[in-house]
Amino acid sequence: MKKQIILTLIVAIATSMTVNAQNVALHTNGTTQHFDGPNGLIAAYNESVSGDTIYLSGGSFTPPANFEKTLSIYAAGHYVDSTMVTGKTFINGNINFKENADNFLIEGAHITGWVRFDNNISINNVTFKSSIFNGEVNVQGDNTNPSKSGSFIRCVFQGELKLNNAKNFYFSNSIFSDQYISNSTNNLFENNIMLVTINTSASTNFLFRNGHNNTIKNNCIISTGNYSDRASSNIGDKFYNNLFTHANPYFGTNPVSVNNYTGVAQADIFEDQTGVYFNYAHDYHLKNTEAYLGTDGTQVGIYGGVFPYKEGAVPSNPHFQIEEIAPTAAEGKLNVKLKVSAQDN
Repeated sequence: MKKQIILTLIVAIATSMTVNAQNVALHTNGTTQHFDGPNGLIAAYNESVSGDTIYLSGGSFTPPANFEKTLSIYAAGHYVDSTMVTGKTFINGNINFKENADNFLIEGAHITGWVRFDNNISINNVTFKSSIFNGEVNVQGDNTNPSKSGSFIRCVFQGELKLNNAKNFYFSNSIFSDQYISNSTNNLFENNIMLVTINTSASTNFLFRNGHNNTIKNNCIISTGNYSDRASSNIGDKFYNNLFTHANPYFGTNPVSVNNYTGVAQADIFEDQTGVYFNYAHDYHLKNTEAYLGTDGTQVGIYGGVFPYKEGAVPSNPHFQIEEIAPTAAEGKLNVKLKVSAQDN
């Protein structure tokens, strides 16, 4: 029944797209409301109650000033080649989580601004999937009242991660595009690609800064320069089965290091990738999937682990592959052809 509801809503959005760009559908208590235009997300949010679901077409949407409810937001995706029918979905602005936003979900969006959790407010189980972030992700606070169990799965980070108030967060099958991770404590980083420039003249430029007791496993960590990959202020981090381009990475104070692969030439890792910046045109498949295995026996990097990266980061809602709408009606009927593929998580 849930999939039927989702499919009905998404078909309604796609059919209306030729007439109205930026279509939003709010599913609440068994009914559906539609909103149009760049402020459609704000209008849908204002009408929503906790537990509702919002569906975004392709296009650009302004977010509300704050999110203070439990909602699920499904967008169309952020890869151009996998959103040819719908267009990419942009959330054009900042996302601010306030109290009562527990169990929030956003999937398939290009977020142009920052993502911030309110200072020293426990906001738990927030999940992002298949999204890209231009700005920072900032969980604000000092861990006296931490936000817990946030998840970022199959995402791309183009801004710094500041995890001062994050506890038991999960970062999986994602790409970090020359950004740094600061003040992370007791979090898990698994099956990611981490690209970073190491500045040999600045001892503060490391992949991880001022963190403690993190678990870092099955990642591909690509760094330029010949300096350490780690800062000495990190204490007690655990490294398992990570692939490093650095021949002698520094793991901080009192680390655990088991079965890591070091000194691997960047040119020998991926099918088609250069530099330390995310690029939609790059191919992040490993050249040799059997040579570098993670703790679970699958390959390291984004195509291994529990949540293997999906081509085009296609979100879990039904995905449109073909849309053909006749330019004119024949005998009072308008021919519409839609091809939709079902998705998993």
